[in-house]
Amino acid sequence: MKTRVISATLVALLLATALVVPAAADDGHGSPDPMVQSGGAGVDVLPVVLWSLAGVAVFSVVLGVLYLLKRQVGGFPENPEWVAPISIMRSRDLPADDDAHGHGDAHGGHAAPAH
Repeated sequence: MKTRVISATLVALLLATALVVPAAADDGHGSPDPMVQSGGAGVDVLPVVLWSLAGVAVFSVVLGVLYLLKRQVGGFPENPEWVAPISIMRSRDLPADDDAHGHGDAHGGHAAPAH
């Protein structure tokens, strides 16, 4: 139920953004691009931005639906039979150098220049 509420909120936010962006881009004189009115050679990026947002929204909805479908059919078991072979080592279990602090002879036996 929580995922549906979050999804619905996300869709509502995206729709509100899609409605607010064109209204905010209007300069009040009918032209959405103030560069065109002032004689500049401006580029209208609003359609590109809106189509990009729409594409991201559709892509995320499709992937969300596929994820929920896989979860419903049992694609993510709670206790899987196979677990990835990974070994986590604590830093104190790593092989130590001769130095007590683990730095060893960092400069190869010569005196280090002043830093």
